[in-house]
Amino acid sequence: MGSRKDAQPLELEVIDSNIQGIKGRWRQTQTGNLPWMSLDFIAPNLILYKLDYEQQGKFGGVALYSIPLSKDRCRVLVRNYGNIFSQKIKLMPPWLDHILIRNKILEGDLQLVVEQKAQIERLGQNLKEVYLPLKTSDPLVVEYRKWLDKFGSSLPFYQGYSTSKNVVSNKSDQKLITLDRFSQHTLICHSCNQAYQVTNRLKQSCIGVAIALAAVAIVADDSRIRIAAISLSIAAVVMSAMAQILKAHFQRSYTRH
Repeated sequence: MGSRKDAQPLELEVIDSNIQGIKGRWRQTQTGNLPWMSLDFIAPNLILYKLDYEQQGKFGGVALYSIPLSKDRCRVLVRNYGNIFSQKIKLMPPWLDHILIRNKILEGDLQLVVEQKAQIERLGQNLKEVYLPLKTSDPLVVEYRKWLDKFGSSLPFYQGYSTSKNVVSNKSDQKLITLDRFSQHTLICHSCNQAYQVTNRLKQSCIGVAIALAAVAIVADDSRIRIAAISLSIAAVVMSAMAQILKAHFQRSYTRH
């Protein structure tokens, strides 16, 4: 996930493509003489994204592995590595890293990709007929689809560039797919699920405390007790609202507006 001010055409190259996978690289064009970043697909499911700043003595990257679960469903395992991360990021609990950084990156275009897939299925055409690839953003994506054309025939289903196999989804199956962070991530992530449960209990507890303190303020004869109860009740309401805001991060809908 980058800043909108960093949006720019990219220079992308396919270095090699064979049955073992695809080797590619890319770099930004806004500033000249930037180092190349490698992006490799290792068949059948591994993506290695490498950042290399040799002059600064730094390196890093992301390893992303997708595990097919069924048609239209997969589980994604992601691991960052390198010496480019600050101590603050290293000490960040997993659930906070997920809701602030990692989920936003993985979810960025999910709704758009799902809608595009559905539109292609409705048209009943292959990607070559409906896709308008851009040299500054799509060469590696197109190369992967062409790789599927060459080597995907033994797969139970695939969407290549000019060929495909069993790509049309059953409508009854589509209804089972829910596009929200809670069902796609929170429920199956130990750290996020635990944080969500704690946040939910905190919210409920704060509501209960706020109601109890409000009742104390109503029946109390001593003005000092009444003021203290009202103040604490307001604080509990604020904490409950904050817990609700945090809870919403674990339930985010992927609907694009």
